[in-house]
Amino acid sequence: MIKNKDKLIIQVFCIVAALITWLFVVNEVNPVIIKDVASIPVVLRNEESLESVGLVVAGIDISEIRVQIEGYRNDILNINKNDITAYIDVTGYKEGLNKIPVEIELPAGFNLTDYSPKQILCDLEAVMNKTIDLTIEIDGRQAAGYYVDSPISSVNSVIVRGPRSVLNSIDKAVALFNINDATETLDKKIPIDIYSDKGLELDLKINPAIAEITVPIYPTASVDIQVPLIGQVKEGYGIKRIKLEPESLIIAAESGVISSLEYLISEPVNVDGKSANIYEALDIIGGNFILTENITPIVTIEIEKITTQTLSYSWDEIAFENIPEGYEIEKPMEFEDIIMTVGGLASDMENLTKEDFIISVDLTGFETLEGEVLLTYTSEKETLEAIIEPENIFIKLIEPIPSEN
Repeated sequence: MIKNKDKLIIQVFCIVAALITWLFVVNEVNPVIIKDVASIPVVLRNEESLESVGLVVAGIDISEIRVQIEGYRNDILNINKNDITAYIDVTGYKEGLNKIPVEIELPAGFNLTDYSPKQILCDLEAVMNKTIDLTIEIDGRQAAGYYVDSPISSVNSVIVRGPRSVLNSIDKAVALFNINDATETLDKKIPIDIYSDKGLELDLKINPAIAEITVPIYPTASVDIQVPLIGQVKEGYGIKRIKLEPESLIIAAESGVISSLEYLISEPVNVDGKSANIYEALDIIGGNFILTENITPIVTIEIEKITTQTLSYSWDEIAFENIPEGYEIEKPMEFEDIIMTVGGLASDMENLTKEDFIISVDLTGFETLEGEVLLTYTSEKETLEAIIEPENIFIKLIEPIPSEN
């Protein structure tokens, strides 16, 4: 029979044997090992606490860390960076650069042996407001024969809220408006985007975030220009021609305005007392239309001296028209030539000849056999004045003498 003392010794021996066996299994079959886990992202905690004091995290110098953990091999082989949490708590820090310790959270059953870095440099900045003018950019192809006028927006500027350094990098606030070959005025609500000076879109709070925009789109037409003149050129001179370059301009307006607009009128040009050519830039008088071209019309007014020339015509060079039937006009025994004095611009007078004029008498309604008739002329030449002397001549109608067979 085993005594109680011997029984206790046996139990202790069994426990020690079991412990030795367990230690052997642990150390040889599933030993404790150390593992490095890299690229663990650093999480920011309690950022909302910064908002109450007007701060925001502008940036951290390191976004990932490396840890060294200890655990049983069978467990540690399956662990990865997603099982480990690394974070910094930004509560209580002030604006500027702050060294904040990194905190590590591990799954149960693992020990942290080392990690790097143990502190992270965190830049806290004041949250500020900045007013930015709104730029409206037109996107899409302009329809042929139409003009896109300047946009009209319910918003001229926006208030952007964010970290000071980010606000300082803002280049523009943009509303992108697509016209898509439109042929009539468009109204749209367009979201507003903020871009940095490097062309990157910034994620910031914008107020307002949407603009109501109207883009006027009008049909176009080419309309001639008319130039009013003030005064009279110098005595003895005349205006040869008025030349315009260009002669017309492209305008945009409502269709009803275009259909009723006969011409564009410029500011008057003063020719009073002038004797030389005039070259002048024209200002078009505005109206309910838009000049679509950045073109300044130029007018050239050619002024020439007026000269005179005397032309002589004999009886045989007079054309008698509508002679009463059964009569002919008796040629006088003596006849003084008819003198025509022609006045005109020097360039028109240079090659003028008597053949350029037809002196005629129209006998329509002439009811007597003799009397005075009025001399008139016709010509394709441009003249300022033509005087015939005498204005009237005496004629006599006679019956033609029968011819002898």
